[in-house]
Amino acid sequence: MERVFELEAKSEVLRGLRRELRLLLGDAGWNQKATEEIVLALDEALTNVIRHAYSGKSGPMKVVFRDFPDRTELTVEDRGARFDPTRIPEPKLPREKPGGLGVYFIKKIMDEMIYDDSFIQGNRLHMIKRKTTS
Repeated sequence: MERVFELEAKSEVLRGLRRELRLLLGDAGWNQKATEEIVLALDEALTNVIRHAYSGKSGPMKVVFRDFPDRTELTVEDRGARFDPTRIPEPKLPREKPGGLGVYFIKKIMDEMIYDDSFIQGNRLHMIKRKTTS
């Protein structure tokens, strides 16, 4: 199963996308806990696009949902400022300041997080969650 979402990089669009993703993940056989974790990972990735790639300005972003018998894949693309989140070191916990944990959450939730540095138009982040780890 594959579903493509073409969105404007605005926080207002995230609520509807989260709702759609929950339905897709349920249809793909994920339990509620795993579903909420995957939704959180995507939400963090998209929030980073909005805040950092576009610096709060509007711009296009695309989410591709793919489900396979053994895994679910999410790909996020944008045309904003290039940034490789896989190079961010793990934060020291506990943190005194709020925020800055999005990439940490993605790495902890998803089995793989791959930044495609050959995507020269902007950023492409590929996230994989294996069904055997749900």
